[in-house]
Amino acid sequence: MASPQTAPSNHNNQAGQAGGGGFAGPTRSQEPGLQPPQSAQSAQQGQASGPGQPMNATKRKRRAIDLTYCEFNLATMTDTRGGFLAEEPAAATGAGDNGSANAPAPPAKTVSSIYDRPIHPDPRQNPRCVKCKSIDIDVNYEKHFNELVCRKCTRQYAEEYSLLTKTECREDYLLTESELRDTSKLPHWIKANPHKSTYSNMLLYLRKQVEAFAWNKWGSPEALDAEFERREDEKQERKAKKFKKKLAELRKKTRTSTWQLQREQDHEHEFGDDQFDEANDRHYQKCQSCGLEVEFETF
Repeated sequence: MASPQTAPSNHNNQAGQAGGGGFAGPTRSQEPGLQPPQSAQSAQQGQASGPGQPMNATKRKRRAIDLTYCEFNLATMTDTRGGFLAEEPAAATGAGDNGSANAPAPPAKTVSSIYDRPIHPDPRQNPRCVKCKSIDIDVNYEKHFNELVCRKCTRQYAEEYSLLTKTECREDYLLTESELRDTSKLPHWIKANPHKSTYSNMLLYLRKQVEAFAWNKWGSPEALDAEFERREDEKQERKAKKFKKKLAELRKKTRTSTWQLQREQDHEHEFGDDQFDEANDRHYQKCQSCGLEVEFETF
């Protein structure tokens, strides 16, 4: 099977005819799919541009390496404590012990917001939990409530070591605002409000201490329950009186106007003498024909 031959281009035929009738086939660079080597292309571009002329614009320049760097003077850098506010050490204003004004000031004590109780090397000297004798004391209970109890016992004995809010102390144990604000009577733990940061801080109280103060105030748990029931009854009575008063006012506004709209055209009231109702403490007049009663006040 014969392989197909490459057909000569018109340009090459014309060049052959112009040069003397010889046939010039396609060169290597003109064959489809074949490209000259890179060195040959560079030489051709150099010859095309000529000596003393810049290279082709399509050739990219090599980007220079940026060697700029920042130099820090570690002697002048200060520790910012990770963004937290730190107290600066006070400068020495007077002379030191040796009478020199340039004497170095003593290092300032760092104030830590985290309460960390020191641990004694001797285990017998460390405070222990009053329930399980563990040395894993909850620092928050020790700091705010002066109670030596571990974290495990705070969850296990919730009837004693659970925390109460100020609202629960005021409503359940009937304590006043002044009593809850007095730290000598009821120590409390101030925490940020978990619902919203802009709300006022929470005051947390220890149930064990609140109950002891409430029993001392009211006498016994039974007396506290009796006082709570008495206040609830008074609250219900006030609500009932308020409801009856509003209902009576509503009846006064609608009773006379309803009768007037119904019998205004065909009936004329004929009221009798003034009458006094001692049971309800009111003065009224009654129509002799329709029985409409109208209340009034006397001075």
